[in-house]
Amino acid sequence: MRGGVAPERALPIAAEETRDPGALEVAARVAAGAPIAEAIAAQGKPEWRVLAAAWGLAERSGAPLAQALAGIAAALRELTRLRQQRTVLLSGPRATVRMVATLPPLALVLGGLLGFDPLPVLLSSVGAALLCAGAVLLGAGVGWARSLARSVESDDRIAGLEFELAWIALRGGAAPAEALVRVADCVDEFGAEWVGFDCFRAGAPLRTALATALRVGVPVGPLLLEEAEAVRARARAELESEAERLGVRVLVPLGVCVLPSFIALGVLPVLLSMLGGL
Repeated sequence: MRGGVAPERALPIAAEETRDPGALEVAARVAAGAPIAEAIAAQGKPEWRVLAAAWGLAERSGAPLAQALAGIAAALRELTRLRQQRTVLLSGPRATVRMVATLPPLALVLGGLLGFDPLPVLLSSVGAALLCAGAVLLGAGVGWARSLARSVESDDRIAGLEFELAWIALRGGAAPAEALVRVADCVDEFGAEWVGFDCFRAGAPLRTALATALRVGVPVGPLLLEEAEAVRARARAELESEAERLGVRVLVPLGVCVLPSFIALGVLPVLLSMLGGL
């Protein structure tokens, strides 16, 4: 589009070049006569709906579409970086859970190698009770630890998109108040749930940034983009802090559930086997 290609033609070209299934589906809808923003939003995923809101907002505001899409693309690339960073940060707690979960069966194998066969104990009524208790505790501990990790993974979103969308509306020549209305309308129409409506209320960072720019006379556009980057930087810092806290919290289910399971499945059968041999 920067080279002068019309959006209706640029979208199929991009889809063919990338061979992305979602982009190909969007291009097919556009070829069938659907408006581009609606065709994008029909993909259903949050990142597609954000892109649809940006596209529709640029078209209705008269903002340069290529510049608007470049800004949204940069913001969405942050999602990939966040996912990669989160995978690295959570690798430690996940490895701890996997390692500790293997301790009970390893204790049984070690006991057998040392000559204390725990199998007769496990086949007895006492062993059956130990197996049931240990299995329940082990499953509960691993499930608890994994749920803590999933709670960190569930916050899969890009922060600060309201600043990007407001910048697009302002690039179209709208006044700040009108720009916020246009952004809210597009967010509502295309279901961009990563942009909450509370960000448009009085006292929210977006409204504060606009008011500050108007009061001191600085350019609004660069200020909004700087605020968007600052919000995303805070989100990255929060992700790192949450991952560090997870490394400590994961010790709770390991100590409460997995350690007793290790005693029930690995230590007591071997100990009873030793006492029986004596």
